[in-house]
Amino acid sequence: MLALAPFRSKAAGLPDLLNYAALVDEGVVLGKDGSLMAGFFFRGDDAASATTSERNYLTALVNQYLARFGSGWAVWTDASRLASPGYPAPEQSHFPEPITALIDAERRAAFVKENTLFESEYALVLQYLPPTRRDSKLGELVYDDDGVDDSNPADRLLLDFKKKLDDLQDGLGDLMHMRRMGTITVGEGDEAYQSDELCNYLHYVLTNEPIALRIPDCPMYLDAWLGYPELWPGDTPKLGNKFISCVAIEGFPGNSFPGILDMLDGLPMSYRWSSRFIFLEQHEAVAALNRYRLKWQQKIRGFWSQVFKSQKGMINTDALKMAQETEVAINDAKSGLVAYGYYTPVVVLMHEDRNFLSEQARYVKRELERKGFAARIETVNALEAWLGSLPGQTYPNVRRPLVHTLNLADLLPLASVWPGLRENPCDLYPAGSPPLMHTVTTGATPFRLNLHVGDVGHTLIFGPTGAGKSTLLATLQAQFRRYRSRRRRDGSTAPATVTAFDKGRSLYALCKATGGVHYDIGNDEADTPALTPLVDIDSESEALWAEEWIATCYELQAKKPPTPQQKAEIHRAMNLLREAPREFRSLTDYVTTVQDAEVRDALTHYTISGSMGHLLDGKEDGLKISNYTVFEIDDLMKMGDANAIPVLLYLFRRFERSLNGQPAMLSLDEAWVMLGHPVFREKLREWLKELRKKNCLVIMATQSLSDAVKSGLLDVLLEQCPTKILLPNKEADLHGTKETPGPADLYAMFGLNSKEIGILKNGQYKRQYYYKSPLGRRVFELGLGPLTKAFVAVSDKEDLAEVRNLIADHGDDWPLFWLQHKGVDYEQYLSRKAA
Repeated sequence: MLALAPFRSKAAGLPDLLNYAALVDEGVVLGKDGSLMAGFFFRGDDAASATTSERNYLTALVNQYLARFGSGWAVWTDASRLASPGYPAPEQSHFPEPITALIDAERRAAFVKENTLFESEYALVLQYLPPTRRDSKLGELVYDDDGVDDSNPADRLLLDFKKKLDDLQDGLGDLMHMRRMGTITVGEGDEAYQSDELCNYLHYVLTNEPIALRIPDCPMYLDAWLGYPELWPGDTPKLGNKFISCVAIEGFPGNSFPGILDMLDGLPMSYRWSSRFIFLEQHEAVAALNRYRLKWQQKIRGFWSQVFKSQKGMINTDALKMAQETEVAINDAKSGLVAYGYYTPVVVLMHEDRNFLSEQARYVKRELERKGFAARIETVNALEAWLGSLPGQTYPNVRRPLVHTLNLADLLPLASVWPGLRENPCDLYPAGSPPLMHTVTTGATPFRLNLHVGDVGHTLIFGPTGAGKSTLLATLQAQFRRYRSRRRRDGSTAPATVTAFDKGRSLYALCKATGGVHYDIGNDEADTPALTPLVDIDSESEALWAEEWIATCYELQAKKPPTPQQKAEIHRAMNLLREAPREFRSLTDYVTTVQDAEVRDALTHYTISGSMGHLLDGKEDGLKISNYTVFEIDDLMKMGDANAIPVLLYLFRRFERSLNGQPAMLSLDEAWVMLGHPVFREKLREWLKELRKKNCLVIMATQSLSDAVKSGLLDVLLEQCPTKILLPNKEADLHGTKETPGPADLYAMFGLNSKEIGILKNGQYKRQYYYKSPLGRRVFELGLGPLTKAFVAVSDKEDLAEVRNLIADHGDDWPLFWLQHKGVDYEQYLSRKAA
């Protein structure tokens, strides 16, 4: 007969140590002990940008909500440090010309060298162990509630549990960017399947491998489903092929402050910092604290003084102080302002190489000790410490000293170092589009820069002259060329387009190198084409625009708006011009058609008979809009409003016609020029509200915050431009008067706090930038290599003259000769550029 005893071993395996039983609802796991467990992903604001008062407010609010939990509740707060996914692969981008592809190849090579970048993910898992059925029945006898449906107590407990989670998310969700773990769909089409984020997270904390698991048809026996790897106990446990090391935080300082353990959120390695807190009811906490108080009270006087009840003996002042502090703690617990519980922090590291793991554990221990915390690398208690760090495991490794929730809030990772979104968040772009660009930051956390917040990419850039605005704009434009449109019905796509209004010719080299079209409007030395504002008037909308343009030209010359009779004459003449062939729709042709003498006299200034005819009175429109079009308006703006505005309005109209749903960027350098005129202000107001629908983002760069405030568009700018990039300003902290606000006052109007203003004051010119949006805040650097600088940082007259000479001598091949002139070894990037 076959002996079955060897196959019926009673030895415990990893599933026997785990408390996971079944997935009973979306994002809710039932434990073997009857507990319910659910989780959130969260992320706090940037630690470096938050003021002390902001961080104190956050910890007070977190304490307020945590103090509502009592007996049966436990919370695990994890900060997981993961390797950054790295720079996007070349095939993810679609640069249409070699130079922008080379620029991206250079940046990729630089970031690949920095292979020690990590970023943090934050999770909060709550567990509730309901009272036994007997205790529940006793409570129902004491508190009579006819409204309670007791026909299905399990469903009622689940609803109460989810309501508690909803209350927590309602209170802290916006401030902490909380998102409930739930069911997600992975893949597309026939390969799509359902996965549960809580189960995925439990699998990650067990194995250190982030995988989207398929939910079984019957999601039971989660302990065996998740706990499949082999577990080898010992001083250094081993799970599968990975060794486990746990670093326990031993001692705590006498007082705490928000973010006291923030250093654990930025170490250059992969690990998981787990903070478990087991809540106590108020009477349980008071009883435990009373035991501490009695212990210290017994030490205040010596043994014989207590026996003879003498008040003359020596007093142990330390014991007296501790007894008084315990009394304060008891009063805090009774007040309900804080809740007490058992706090267990541990840093969990996993790696295949045992020696390397040991070095990492010692490094974490040294960093904790450097911050004044006693730390211990677990040995005989290593398995117990690891099990206690797993969500749902409340029994292993309970640290006995009591901690209250206000101290707990100081110890938790409520602030973060934001790495930016891994994909462009705009749903008008193809799914999975990479971020706009990777940037350089301090520490070991990368920063992926996106201008979009949802589908709104409008951006304000503020900074003094010479701080690096033009270089930033050029780099953004070069990197924006990586995008293309979503596939159309015929399967085709369109490349991203950039239209820029430049001031100072800082975009000339980049534009010409990428095959773009550069117009130096108003420069007599440049080959500026004549414009024909009235040639495309066949449609009603274009004819209406042309009439408004004529009315604006009249008002600029006559210093008064046209009368109703004059508007009627403008309309009549426009209808006559619409009947003429395209070659007879010049401004001179229109003027000869108008019968009103005042209108005719005013418009003559813009015809070939006037001083602006060389720009506005063309027979054929020589203006060509390409995928990259730059209008240099420095000379044009010096001509005065009466001359510049008609030209700009037509250029704006041509830009608007080029929008066909493709990803588009409109860049306005030195936008203060436009903020200063009512015609431009209204155009900006219109663009900020309407261009989002056409998949176009607007970037406004200006050196003058005061012009933005005085423009009357402040509310629109703040509402419609969620992204702001600010440059260093040595005078950022200077205050002004009520009549003349200083830089600090203006920055405050744009929502900056004192810490952020200090960042701008102490920032490095032409190097550092400060990003701020509803998604997060971060200081970053462009990290430009010599190849990129050769095209995005060219603005002095000597370099521009050399570029023009090379274009004249070598035609389309001039960029290679320019790179040779700059001493740039570009050949190393040729094999890396995107197709």
